[in-house]
Amino acid sequence: MEKTDVKRLSLIDSIRGITIISMILYHFCWDLVYILGFNLQWFFEREALIWEQSICMSFIVISGFCAAFSKHTVTRGVKIFILGIIITIVTSLIIPENVIYFGILTLIGSAMFFTGVFKKALIKIPSVLGVVLFFLLFVVTYKTGMGNLQFFGKKLIELPRFLYRNYFTTYLGFKHEGFVSSDYFPIIPWMFLYLCGFYISRIVLNEIEKGKKFCVLEKRIPIFDIIGRHALIIYMLHQVVLYLISYVLMMFFHYYDMI
Repeated sequence: MEKTDVKRLSLIDSIRGITIISMILYHFCWDLVYILGFNLQWFFEREALIWEQSICMSFIVISGFCAAFSKHTVTRGVKIFILGIIITIVTSLIIPENVIYFGILTLIGSAMFFTGVFKKALIKIPSVLGVVLFFLLFVVTYKTGMGNLQFFGKKLIELPRFLYRNYFTTYLGFKHEGFVSSDYFPIIPWMFLYLCGFYISRIVLNEIEKGKKFCVLEKRIPIFDIIGRHALIIYMLHQVVLYLISYVLMMFFHYYDMI
């Protein structure tokens, strides 16, 4: 089955492209609030948090989904992990007040590397079981950074404090005291969501091997599918462009005493 040829699932590119646009809009609002000082009260409400989480979750699930189709997951994982390190270095030098440690690229790079190395073992787990198992693990460990395991808001157990020790444990998901990052996606719980995407794609692949058609997944949404295919480079450059726009706007508003 691993050699099954499938057409490019353009709808996945399109969904990724829509998510990229949503991310850019969210980050522009972030810049308006934290750089230009706009009082966007709704940005601190639950709805904005849901918006942010929907973007992150979409990226992670899609990345996991695509891992099942990739032939060079380990190599790509290393490259993306290195890009995550570059983002940490750049943000620490240019905007140290908003430095990024263990951001989403670090997570996705790690998850891709893990999936590539252990793919033979992972595919032995039945696909439906994999989706259910790793979704439950994601739900239970979602609040690990707060020191406990929960199940849809109900606290299950407190985790021992010795787990929350340093940057390595923070990378794993046990955030040490005083840690601050503008974009933080540790291995736990987010690796489990990534693996949900991986096993969803396995279900699709199983059905394709049985001869079933998934024509809807081959449909493309013009413009968005192109954006989705270039998601990584857009991600790397978008905040630079947004910062430039924000500073130009800030200079304009200050010149005319508008803020």
